[in-house]
This record gives sequence, structure tokens and C-alpha cells, in this order.
Amino acid sequence: MRRLALCTVLTLAVATPAASPQGTTAAATQDAPVAVGVWYRGTPAGTPTPEDLAVIRALGFTSVTWAASPVRDDDPIRKMAATVGLRLYVAERATTPPVGPVRFGAVPHVDLVVTPQRTGALTALAWRAIARGVRSIAFDAGSPTGAGLENRDRSLKPWVKPAIDLARQFSANRRLITALRPGPGVVIAPETPGFEVVMLDADRSWVLIATNTSAKPVEAMVRLPAGAPYAIWLNMLDARTLAMNGEAAGPKWTARLDAGAAQVFVIDKIMK
Repeated sequence: MRRLALCTVLTLAVATPAASPQGTTAAATQDAPVAVGVWYRGTPAGTPTPEDLAVIRALGFTSVTWAASPVRDDDPIRKMAATVGLRLYVAERATTPPVGPVRFGAVPHVDLVVTPQRTGALTALAWRAIARGVRSIAFDAGSPTGAGLENRDRSLKPWVKPAIDLARQFSANRRLITALRPGPGVVIAPETPGFEVVMLDADRSWVLIATNTSAKPVEAMVRLPAGAPYAIWLNMLDARTLAMNGEAAGPKWTARLDAGAAQVFVIDKIMK
């Protein structure tokens, strides 16, 4: 049994410190919704095209990450991104952070490298990043050209649909996500590799983000702190409701998550 601390280990790939939004002003960046986008390397490589960026935006993504180069002018893609309404990030490469505790919000941007093995866990990985204070996510398919969104027959690759769903979920819940800050710890029993539940404070609401990054379903007991509301929690992802067992030690919930799944519950702090 464990109580999750507010400081957790981040095991995602993060952009280099030089990565920064290029398509908005500083004030707009602070107030902007969570950006969900893709790495884009141009068609051909190193040459951005407005048609590619328009497709990325039309799919629901809100940003692109462009590989930095000391010999290439970034003004063309900066202008193209602004025209279609995409935030632009420029980074040398996606890198793996040191293993160790990460303060909430200390890592504002992460890159999720797409592999066949990780496709099923993208939803859980993205929501786990949000639970740790990340506000910008980019999916990197590793394609040498374009963004790697399509197969040869022009159909979307399997990872694109969950990535689009995430972009739309984050945009629809902009205010709630940007209000998130660390909340009290919760107790999980038994300890299960890949399973995590984080309780967050969103001003007038509590938010629970449960994620399972493992390759198999999990079931575990989750106990909230005493005094937390036990019902009715609303799942933001599928509109289902959850009523926990109200106990003196704190509400208790038997969590069941499929492999790679996430559940995001919200409730008013004051029970009505």
C-alpha cells in the first residue's frame, strides 16, 4: 500500500530546454490552452508546406514541433503556423530526462515517441503527463518527412486517432486543466506496476486522474483523504458517474482500468 506524493518520477521524453512556443506572444502563451501537437519535419525534409500544416490543424491538433537547425531559417514555418492557428515549438531533439523526482509543473512540455508497442498506452501517458503539470504534448512518429500521420494508402495510422481524441479532450477542458495544481495524496492497494492515481486541486473542484500504462488490466483499491466528497464523481472522458464508498477514513473506490487506459473524474468540492 502506498500514498502517492506530489513529487513523482517523470518517465516521458521531454523537449530540450531550448524548446519554446514560437507562434504566440508571451502573454498569449501563458493563457493558451494545453497544446497537443505533432513533430513535423517538412515535405521534403526541412521544407515546410502550408498544406501539411493545414491538415494537422484540421485534424484537431493545436501545435507542431519543428527540428531546430543552425543553417535553416525558421521564419517560413513560423508564418505558416501562425496563419493556420498552430503554436510552433522549435527543439533540437526529444531527450529522456534524468530519473528522479519531478516537481509539479517543472516539465512544461513532453514528447511522446510513438512506437507500435506504445500506441495502446498513449492515452494513459498523455493524461499522466497532465497530472504532473505538463501543459504541452507532442507526438513524434519518427517520420523523416512530414508528421507520419498516414499510411501509404492515405489512411491514418493507428496512433493518430487516440492522439486526435486527446487533442480534442484537452481543448474542450481547457479551463479545468489549466487550473490544476497539486492536491492531497491518495492510498493505493495493492501497489501495481504501471497504475497511478493522482488527486488534483482545480479551485472549486477536485480532479482524479487514474492511468494504467501497463499492458494488462488492473484492479486496485484507492482511498481518498478523509473529508473528500464520495459522490457523485463525473468521468470527463465518457460522462459516466462514480459513487465511492463513504467511510470515516476517507472515500474508497475500487478502480478498474484496461491496459493503456485513463479515467479522469471531477467533482465539486462542496457536496450538494
